[in-house]
Formats: sequence, C-alpha cells, structure tokens
Amino acid sequence: MFAEYDEITRRPASTFQEKKMKKSLLLKSTAAGLLAAMLSSTAMAQQSQGFFDMAGSEPNYAPGEFKSAPETIETRYGTLEFPGGYPTEETTQKVYDEIDLQRATQLYMDMYPALSAHGLMKGWVRDLDMEDSSQISVTADRLDSSALVLTGNTESLYAFAVFDLKADGPTVFEVPPGVMGPVDDHNFLFNADLGPTGMDKGQGGKYLILPPGYDGEVPDGYFVVRSKTYMNFSFMRANAATVGYGEKALAYYRDNAAIYPLATGPRPTKIVNASNVVWNSLVPEDASAFEWMHEIISYEPAEAFGKELLGRLASIGIKQDEPFNPDSRMQKILEQAAQEGVAMSRVISFDSRQPEAVVYPGLTWESPFIGDSSTFDLEGYFNLEARTTFHFTADGITPAMAMQMPEGTGSRYQTTYKDSEEQFLDGNNTYKLNVKPEVPVALFWAVTLYDPWTRSELQSQPYPSISSQQTPAPVTNDDGSIDIFFSNEKPDGVADQNWVRTLPDQGFFVYIRYYGPLKAFNDKTWVPNDVVMVE
Repeated sequence: MFAEYDEITRRPASTFQEKKMKKSLLLKSTAAGLLAAMLSSTAMAQQSQGFFDMAGSEPNYAPGEFKSAPETIETRYGTLEFPGGYPTEETTQKVYDEIDLQRATQLYMDMYPALSAHGLMKGWVRDLDMEDSSQISVTADRLDSSALVLTGNTESLYAFAVFDLKADGPTVFEVPPGVMGPVDDHNFLFNADLGPTGMDKGQGGKYLILPPGYDGEVPDGYFVVRSKTYMNFSFMRANAATVGYGEKALAYYRDNAAIYPLATGPRPTKIVNASNVVWNSLVPEDASAFEWMHEIISYEPAEAFGKELLGRLASIGIKQDEPFNPDSRMQKILEQAAQEGVAMSRVISFDSRQPEAVVYPGLTWESPFIGDSSTFDLEGYFNLEARTTFHFTADGITPAMAMQMPEGTGSRYQTTYKDSEEQFLDGNNTYKLNVKPEVPVALFWAVTLYDPWTRSELQSQPYPSISSQQTPAPVTNDDGSIDIFFSNEKPDGVADQNWVRTLPDQGFFVYIRYYGPLKAFNDKTWVPNDVVMVE
C-alpha cells in the first residue's frame, strides 16, 4: 500500500495530521497547564490560611445538598445495581472480581522491581548452576544474545554474584581492583557501589554485607554495607583492557575475587565462564509472577516491604508464612492482571508521556532514568511511571548510571524506540545512525539493539552491537563520523563492521552507552543524531 500525501508539505498525510494534532494538543495542554497553575495557586493560598480558616470559609452544609451515587451505576465491567442502597448478588461478584483484578494489576507493576531482582538471582542460580554464594559467573567472552537479560551490554565483561545473608550471615565480598558495579537488594534498591564510584575508589577491597537487623560486632578493615533484605546480588563490570578476555579474564577473578561467610572465613571460590550459555532472568508475564511474589515475601523480613504493600498482597491471597493456592477464579484474574500489567508497562516504557524522558529537545533519545534519578523520587514522591520505565527495560540500580558524575567517570545510557519522524523502529526497514565525530568519552561508546518483546539483546546475531573498541573498527567517514546501519539485509557498499542485522516483522530499539562521559557530553555541547530511516 502507498501512503497518501498532503499536497502542500509532501509528507505522508497521516504524519502531517499527527503533527497538526500534536500541535493542537500541545496548545490545549498549555492552556490546561495555565488553568491548573491558577487553580494550584488558589489552593496554595487557601492552605496558607491554616486549616480552620480554610474549612471555616466554606458555606455551611444545608440539608439535602449531599448527593449519593445513583442506585444504578454503569461501568466498563457491567451495570452495578444497589436497590435500597445494597448490592445485588450479581453486583457483589462483579465488584469483587474488579477489585481483585485492579489490585493484582497494580501489584504486578509495583512489585516489578522485586520480581526483576528475583528473576536475576533465580536465573543465575538455576541456569548457571550456582551452588552457593561463592560462585562468580563471568561473561569472559562477552555477553551474547543467547541470554535473556534486560538490556544487557555486549561490550563490558560481567561478573555475577548472589548473596544469601539468611544462609551465610554477614558475608565478605573481596572485590578486585579495576571493576565497577552495584550491590542491589531483593527489592532492587541500591545498597552500594563497587569500583571508582564506590568506597574502594577503584582500588578493590573487602566489603562486608550485613543482613537485616544485624546488631553484632562489626570488625575493622571492611567497607560495611547494611542490607534490608537477605538476598542481594551484584554484577561487576570490567573493561577487557583491564581483565582481558576468555581464560585471562577468568584468571583475573580467580586471583582477585572471593565471597564467603564472615563466620567461617575464606572458602573455595568457583569462577565459571557464563558466555554463550542460555539463561533467562525475565519476569513471567503470566499468573506465575504472583507465585514469585509469594516466594519473595516468604524469604524476606516483613520490614522490607511495609504494612501497606503486605496488605495489598494479602488482599489477593499472598501472605507470609501461609500457602498461596489461588482457586480457578483467582487464577484467571491473576493471568489477566499480569497481561494487563505488561500492556501498561509497554505503553509507559515505549511511548512515554513524561517530558523529562527526552534528553535533547527535538530528538527522540530518552534516558532510562527519567529525571536522572536512580531513586525516582526527586520531587519528594515516587514517580511511578519513571520507575516502571526503568525496571521494565533495564537492570542495575546505581546513582553512577543516573546522575552526572565527575568528568570521565561513571557511565550514561540513552535509548530510542523511534526514528527521526517519531515512528517506532521496524525490522522491515533500513535505518542509519550517523555517530558524530569525537564522541566525548574517556573510555568507549557502544550502540546495541534490543528486542521490545524481551527487552534483551536482539537475537539477530550473537553480538547485535557496534562499539568504538571493536576489532575491526567501524569504517569512518572523511569528516570523522561513523555511519551505522540497521536492517535485516546488509545495504550495498556497507562494511560488515558498520551493520547490525534486524529481524523482519519485528520491532527493535537502540541504546547508546557512553563510558566515562566528558564535559561536552555532560553540558550537551555534543549532541547525537537521531536514527533516520533510509528510503
């Protein structure tokens, strides 16, 4: 089918009308914003009066002014009837079904950070054959696309570790020099950084991770980390220039890393190669996600979750120290809730309505950390959509990836789901990303493609990425820029090292990673180009 074109602009009519509609919506939104600001000012003025003045200034209630909701209420899930004020039997069933569905759907999204942490640890233990916390799994030959892990990086060498403080008590983590990464807890909350942005400042050292409520003696000579959950995990990242590849990388960790209980002292550390191993860390997108919720809260102290969250979990049958056995009615509701939670998360993540998501005005690049916050609470409350955007699409909570660090340290990520015309990226099309000269990084940059279904590396080739440190290096244009192409067939005249294969009839999205960003990146005097569809 051919696109219908507007006679004046020669743009596709649908695109032209969309732009006009967006402009109209923007004007309406601006007017609405001004009205909201006026109302907000009025409300703030009323609040400044003090509560007694505010409430006392309202007109007195007159008999008959209160209006009850009607006896018959039309909803999207049916007609609700309350003859004489009481629900019919049919209405009661409809309402409880809807209450359970709404609570379960919201719980799927609210619990997603914990579910994602659970998935990482469970996937590593199950698929990488970890027997205890003293195994460290290293992607010694890089992380390839056979692993299902949220927006994993093909360029850094990872080292995965799982800590069970319930089994081991206070645990010693001997961290090598020259690595970086976070220690996060079972709620996917940040506990500590390792490396240049951590307490060891990149020199390595002994970290001591303490379990919830620990009040025993803390010996000297450790970087101390207190955790609110028993389960913790870390993925250290290292540049191959530091640790090498393959057997050399494994030897580096054998010589410099160890994990063991403080009480017993060192025990043998097992270092294994996790490259080219199939493993899955993704959160289930069906009712089994609620079984995971039961596993999580059953292993951790109640204090790690709070009474409100535990109460909402209990309302759908998930309680600590009690079996979770949903009946067929509830199982069906939980299945629907998981799918609706996924649908909402896809929309929130891939088509954000938050202006702060956009990094550069007029371009499509977005930050996975909306608002440049790894805690999602810059305004004094949790930005729920920012939290969903990150945890649905990425792993690893650390301020070093979200906030601006000193020049040349840390790493920053940017992503786009759309091309320069704000159309979702489609594997049937051919696209070009022109990487401008002199990318302002102290270490390296990398461009990687991901699958929107799994948010994992696109399984179109083992390493669906191009970086400034690869061999052979991407071909450079005369002006110092680099053209990278995305398509399911390599365009004529394009070098292999400048092309990433896509999959037909499937979308994809793009990450750019900047390692050791410099001043021109931080102050935005260097700005990337959008991904452009090639006709």
